[in-house]
Amino acid sequence: MQRRNFLFSTALAGFGAAGASSRLESFSKVIKHVPALKEYQPVKPEIVTPNGAVYIPAKAFNTWQQWKDYNENETERDFGYATSIGLNSLRIWLSYEYWLEDPKRHEESLEHMLMTAENKGLKLLMALFDSKGIENTYGSRENRNPKTALAIISPSNEISSDLKRWHEPAMFVNRIMEQFANDKRLLAIEIMNEPIYLNNRMAMSRFLFKVAQEKKGFIPLTIGSFHGMQNWGNFMDLGIDILQFHNNFPSNLTEFNNELEMAKQVAEVLGRPMWITEWQRLRVSNFEGNKENISPDELFPNLVSLAGTVRDAEIGNYFWSLMLKPAYL
Repeated sequence: MQRRNFLFSTALAGFGAAGASSRLESFSKVIKHVPALKEYQPVKPEIVTPNGAVYIPAKAFNTWQQWKDYNENETERDFGYATSIGLNSLRIWLSYEYWLEDPKRHEESLEHMLMTAENKGLKLLMALFDSKGIENTYGSRENRNPKTALAIISPSNEISSDLKRWHEPAMFVNRIMEQFANDKRLLAIEIMNEPIYLNNRMAMSRFLFKVAQEKKGFIPLTIGSFHGMQNWGNFMDLGIDILQFHNNFPSNLTEFNNELEMAKQVAEVLGRPMWITEWQRLRVSNFEGNKENISPDELFPNLVSLAGTVRDAEIGNYFWSLMLKPAYL
């Protein structure tokens, strides 16, 4: 696996700097070194170029709160907003932690959401877990202070760091796949958002992806990826159907447009769609992980600053977010 990942990483590094023809040639060489990649036929999504948004209810600071406080009227209203602006898909997260507390209610609420989506003409890109956020504790799940509440990782680092506990989230994966592997109301199932190497999260994500693959139906499987189109290279050998990349805060429109064009070329070579599943605004301030470096007028979404570029690229996309909530300041 190390050699395979090295090949992908090398090709990706050269891809950004090379011309269009040499970019395609670079990736073609990678494919020749990965026989399983040539043999695997990815499952094609019903909508190849979705026009969508990330959906988290306006008052929820994390997905545990979203499902604990699930409100049918709110979902129906918000999904109506989505269709009124021409969207055909929404990217949502489930909550493994809330499912452990009340599986019946979580599943009933999810069924209502899926029915609502179908009635509104929307397909859901449904994510199961998330590696982006703060540690998953009771306090972080309950926090509703607008100044301190943040998204939470799921499952916790306590679980990901202990291989003997990986079977716990695997039970959730099995349950979801048994119910939804062939559910036409879904556009795709995303096993993990932005897996990282710390705390064994990449290894755990590969394990959970394999669990999902064992019960796979006709709904495609995918992984949420970092800015730079990196993580999906760790899942090509497992049969990933849709590739993703994120760039919430590009600082330069020309570079952002080049990235979108590059993504389409990667998709062409690898024979499967590549979507930008998180974009939010042009941000020229020096971010560097510290929101104090961001100018006040750049703290919140400004979709119009990128919308024209995304539209002209004709690429599958999901903006952050439907309820105009900022992503990870």
